Amino acid sequence: MSIYYIYAYVRSNGIPYYIGKGKDKRAWISRGRNIKPPKDKSRIIIMESNLSEIGAYALERRYIQWYGRKDLKTGVLWNMTDGGEGGYNTNFNLGRKHSEETKQKWSKLKLGNKNCLGRKLSEETKLKMSESARNRKHSAETKLKISKSKIGKKRKPFSAEWRKNISESLKR
Repeated sequence: MSIYYIYAYVRSNGIPYYIGKGKDKRAWISRGRNIKPPKDKSRIIIMESNLSEIGAYALERRYIQWYGRKDLKTGVLWNMTDGGEGGYNTNFNLGRKHSEETKQKWSKLKLGNKNCLGRKLSEETKLKMSESARNRKHSAETKLKISKSKIGKKRKPFSAEWRKNISESLKR
């Protein structure tokens, strides 16, 4: 079991502006978030510690609810989610709520192009990507990991069309 904590970034007047859940050095390290750790590290406060992950999620949600979010006009925090598992996991129906307009834009981007999220790749780019993958050399360690990952997994039989395509590509 990992040990988690709840931390706050506080203003010079002692009022928090961000609440987060972390473990190890999470509270002191910037990871591309909009909210950066304060330069004055004494303004990083560990509010709760020695927590399970589930307990940390619950307390993070409680603190964010208590202090309120600026984006919802309910309080003083710059948090963009209600806490818990954030916007990445919807199992608990938590996290940032996206507008219908944003959802519509995402839908249009993804239509017919699941892997590229709306980007249209030129034939030249597709060819370069294909060549890059074809010429990739795996280390012995990587080959061993790939091999081990396939142990015990049943493979679907290859279709006649697939076998024909492979045969033709090998002849070229």
